[in-house]
Amino acid sequence: MQFSKTFKGILVAGLLLVGTWVGAFQIGPLGTQHEERLTNETNSTLARVAGSLGVLIKSPVHEEITHLGKWCHVAQADLATDTYCSGRDVGFASPYVIYGVRWNDLPPFRLEKDQGNCDYLGKKNVCRADQTIRFSTQPACWYCLFKDAERQAQTKTIVGCNKTANSVPGNLMTRSHFGDLQFLHGMANASGIHPVETRAQILDWLEFAWKVSSREILPPTFLKDIDNPTIRNHFGCTDWRVVDLYLLGRQDAASGLVSQIREIAFGSVLHTVQDSFAAAHAERERQPTGAQCEGSAYAMPAKIVEFHAYGAQDGVLHDHDDSREAMTAAAKDRWPEAVEVTRNLFELQADGAKWADASSYLQCVFTLGDDRRASSPGDAYRRVDMLYRP
Repeated sequence: MQFSKTFKGILVAGLLLVGTWVGAFQIGPLGTQHEERLTNETNSTLARVAGSLGVLIKSPVHEEITHLGKWCHVAQADLATDTYCSGRDVGFASPYVIYGVRWNDLPPFRLEKDQGNCDYLGKKNVCRADQTIRFSTQPACWYCLFKDAERQAQTKTIVGCNKTANSVPGNLMTRSHFGDLQFLHGMANASGIHPVETRAQILDWLEFAWKVSSREILPPTFLKDIDNPTIRNHFGCTDWRVVDLYLLGRQDAASGLVSQIREIAFGSVLHTVQDSFAAAHAERERQPTGAQCEGSAYAMPAKIVEFHAYGAQDGVLHDHDDSREAMTAAAKDRWPEAVEVTRNLFELQADGAKWADASSYLQCVFTLGDDRRASSPGDAYRRVDMLYRP
């Protein structure tokens, strides 16, 4: 992609304004070399500058957990210091699964006509609304939209289909991070939501993504035609197909990506599940139950006490507990639960499990504790400023 001098200046200005990368368990904004080829897009000048400055670049924790889930070679006792499995192109999990793991944080999206005038950077029309937007191709636009949505989310609800008087329309990325799709990250969509409701949304999403990965739902299927309450509620007003959701801009047969959508959807399952073990996303009980999941050969993880909501969280505090250090510190003498559960899911996938077989385990992974409570930012992550009143 070629940038004008003016647009390059905006990109660099946007880069210098970046404070933190806020997401799930952290991902590396620059994908694998194979991902660049898969999407037919190379990293932009800004992304390369960002890498050289160390801005926006975080430890690729999701990628590392996923490679560890495929038994990347590292001793459990050395996990805190051995970063081999966090390498950009380690190669244990397939690049298609890694693409899917990254999708929840970096989904491709298009803007409507009235959504491209992002002014967070003090410039108008920073986005090319005629092109599919990815962080790797329009990073200044991506960041501007992200920060603009972060600000809007303090007083408005960011939605896709369910518009109200207090809502603003969002794109797939802003809805995922701040709006009605936060269940993609194992979180509640807002404060005050009963955990049973959030759990149901998460399991509906996992059912959809798992069925895509097991060929129970095919790529050309329209989302509005899928018998799934959460998918219908959040995507039923669109004419998107499954392939559009995951591969917008590269959903043509010639790209070859459509044939690998099963792996991509499975990676998306892994992301949602892994995030539920990040303390900034959900609070679990301190220890696993020691029980076995009913109808499964796997152990039950620690039960969930609360799903957090991002809207009133402090981004820096959120980011800290999504780090590699937080992931490895959580388990001194055993593998982190996110790694163990990822391994179990890889095993189910390898066995060709349909949703009927995988659902009992995933329901067990999201078992609620007896002391469950409604969603909140979480006391450890609550932002205290004039925009928020506890």
